[in-house]
Amino acid sequence: MKRSTIIAASVLLTMTVAWAAFGQAQGGGARRGGGGRGGFGEAQQKAMADLQEQMGKLKTMADQATKAMEGRNFQDMSDEERTKMREEMTKRNEEQQKIFAAMQSAMDRLKGARGMMTEHTAAMKPLEDLLATAKKENAKETAAQIEKIIAERNKQFEEKVTAMGYTMEQMQRMGQRRGQQ
Repeated sequence: MKRSTIIAASVLLTMTVAWAAFGQAQGGGARRGGGGRGGFGEAQQKAMADLQEQMGKLKTMADQATKAMEGRNFQDMSDEERTKMREEMTKRNEEQQKIFAAMQSAMDRLKGARGMMTEHTAAMKPLEDLLATAKKENAKETAAQIEKIIAERNKQFEEKVTAMGYTMEQMQRMGQRRGQQ
């Protein structure tokens, strides 16, 4: 029962974020005079469809898990039944992780390159400020650890950007243009 609640809460949270991204994308199109496109580009429409598909998969999995546990008590099972159930739960968890990754990818596509760049820049600012403080205080080990974290996050961001079909140079230009607006 708790598992179903957690899944439902995750789905609700994802939909809330998707709706916020949807609103930002629609508002952004109208400000730039792109209102004639219907607010969403093809890529964003596909991302919404992908997100809805993944949500359907997640709901189906939650329903199946609930039905599988109906009338069963883990404590009353034999060791073999428990082992089998654990294996099924592990498999289901792996599938859920894949679905969540696909949903995150769709969310990134909804945000678009500019939204991702803005989000990444905002997330990195506190780390960069901390690094500057560590260097100022001559805390070499701390500075090295912070630099390592920054490098890891930048690498993850670059992988995301590449998966979306952009280069880092394109992202930087978009970020510069956004700063000029």
